[in-house]
Amino acid sequence: MDTLPAGSPAHLRTLNARAVLDSLGREDALSRPDVAAATGLARSAVTQTLRALVTTGVVTEAGIDRERRGPAATRYRVDPDHGFGLGVDVARDRVRVALVDVTGAVRARAERRDVAATPVARARAAAELGRGCVADVATRLGRETGIEVSRAVAAVPAIVGSDQETVRRVPGFEKGGTTLHDALVDALGCPVALENDLNLAALAEQRDGVAVGVPTFVALGLGGGFGAGVVVDGKLHRGAAGGAGEVSFLPHPERPLGSEVLGAVSIRAIAKENGLPEDVTVRDVVDRAERGDGAASDVLDLVAERIAVVTATIALVVEPELFVLTDQAARAPIADRVTRFLADRVAVLGLRVAPSTLGADAVVVGAARAASDALRDDVVRAAVAVDVAPADGASGGETADEPEAAEAVS
Repeated sequence: MDTLPAGSPAHLRTLNARAVLDSLGREDALSRPDVAAATGLARSAVTQTLRALVTTGVVTEAGIDRERRGPAATRYRVDPDHGFGLGVDVARDRVRVALVDVTGAVRARAERRDVAATPVARARAAAELGRGCVADVATRLGRETGIEVSRAVAAVPAIVGSDQETVRRVPGFEKGGTTLHDALVDALGCPVALENDLNLAALAEQRDGVAVGVPTFVALGLGGGFGAGVVVDGKLHRGAAGGAGEVSFLPHPERPLGSEVLGAVSIRAIAKENGLPEDVTVRDVVDRAERGDGAASDVLDLVAERIAVVTATIALVVEPELFVLTDQAARAPIADRVTRFLADRVAVLGLRVAPSTLGADAVVVGAARAASDALRDDVVRAAVAVDVAPADGASGGETADEPEAAEAVS
């Protein structure tokens, strides 16, 4: 988001545009008086802002409100087809995409698992899946052209630098740096932002999951790796260089400093010690435990204990209101064990833990949400740049109220 001087006309127009877009996004359509009531803005400011948003095309007229008292009023709505973004989950074993519109609604999804483990192959798979989603939506809308992806956000199971282009730590990926980012930009043909997968899972939980309305929480995910997405006072905490949440390397009892507490390597080692195949995944272990496999249950006892210890450690530093268990950790064989361990061993901390209800969708939903946010940022910048002349007698960047539609309520 661009940084503007507080109180500048451009800053005020930016705030107004966001407020008006948010109010319209919560309803099917609103009149100017309704928008003014919802935002607390002066009706003249609402008028000027709506003019700018209509000029960009993101807001359109939606008929006349004949039900309100007094003169009939024009209603306005956000056009969901104004812009599209792509959320991408570049996991170790698959590529998933979700096509999202400017309102944040996911319009189509697709997934591939037979993707070579190279940045170029993953980027090309994302582009192919994205084109399929675009074609699907275009068919449903009866269009042959006019749908383009203008923003993309890609989730990766690695540390992403503050530039959202540079991968810092890449287990399962061949190269660090900007290789993956550059391949995605080339394949998708639009600006791309990279983000850590658990950070985006946390965003999904905040917007659509069990953390809605919770200002400070931590999402803990166990799949191919183990990590956390940390939200403090409603904002994602990425750390100074993007490394916040790499909890798989927190010190743990009986583990050498710097060794992995949980992840692909440690899961395989624990499985082997308990007589399971060395190439088993955490999903396989949970599946086996659900079928009553005793060895798998023993593995999950240790896995849950390690998750619980990490949870308690984070609580002593951050003290979140909620811990959300995501991916495989959300499944009952792990979530129930974690909850029991915390209740039995560290009940004094009063930790609140809940399994995610988003399942395996959390990461790609979070990426789609972030892509939609980027679309809205573009829309706001475009609206702020529109030269809307104030009506006679208006001051302070506001316009005089326009008359409502001349027709009276019948």
